[in-house]
Amino acid sequence: MFGKLLKYDCRSMLKQFGFIWPAALALALINRFTLGGLDGSSAVGETAAGIAMLVYVAILMAMFVIAVIFVIQRFYKGLLGDEGYLMHTLPVKPWQLVASKLLTAVLATMASVLVAVGSIFLIAPMGWSDLMNLFSFLGRLFTHWNIQATHAAVGTVEVILLMMASFAVGYLELYLAMALGHLFSKHRAAMSFVAFIGVQVAIRILGNIVLQPVDSLLGSLVEGLHGPSGFHATVWIAIAGEAVVSAIYFAGTEYILRRRLNLE
Repeated sequence: MFGKLLKYDCRSMLKQFGFIWPAALALALINRFTLGGLDGSSAVGETAAGIAMLVYVAILMAMFVIAVIFVIQRFYKGLLGDEGYLMHTLPVKPWQLVASKLLTAVLATMASVLVAVGSIFLIAPMGWSDLMNLFSFLGRLFTHWNIQATHAAVGTVEVILLMMASFAVGYLELYLAMALGHLFSKHRAAMSFVAFIGVQVAIRILGNIVLQPVDSLLGSLVEGLHGPSGFHATVWIAIAGEAVVSAIYFAGTEYILRRRLNLE
């Protein structure tokens, strides 16, 4: 049943982004051919290139705004709004409802990031020598780790996983705030915003009191790591940290949906 639920949420995601993802890539391809008009040789060409670039940038900005709206809307309406009456009668547990919404949100955001990066490569395609220069530049940035080409693919996957873990933390924080705001009978949207601020403050206080020694210990550990193995270990330590925070937010959200849900 969880698979069907995830399929339903993914279908909703594709409906939301089914136009803007291809539009971003199409506009990037158009800009690839019109970008030369910005050299000032033709007023018409310069105007067309400027408009194409402006629309492309607007599409990219709209894509990430839509991603955030999609995340909030799907959780709030799907689990705390009118749709919640139906969703909570399904033969699935509350944690599965939250997990499905979270996975879809993270996938939608990661896909938007990949589309944005891909569109940039469409505008300015790189040859083999350009890619080598790019990797050389990145290599100079990470000389501390002495990353070799054989570790590049694994490192890329690890960085993507870290990005997805970071997205999950941010979205689960929103989920928890919305769930807390829904405990009130009135002004739930406003109370969700207040809860979001409260969670932020609580995390800062907790970080200063409890987590500071842990951060210092991990910082010392990371500074002592060198070479490719050190890079991989550092990324996985960061992923583990994000996973711990995600688990706390997830558990709080699931508890409210399971024990304190109020759809009235």
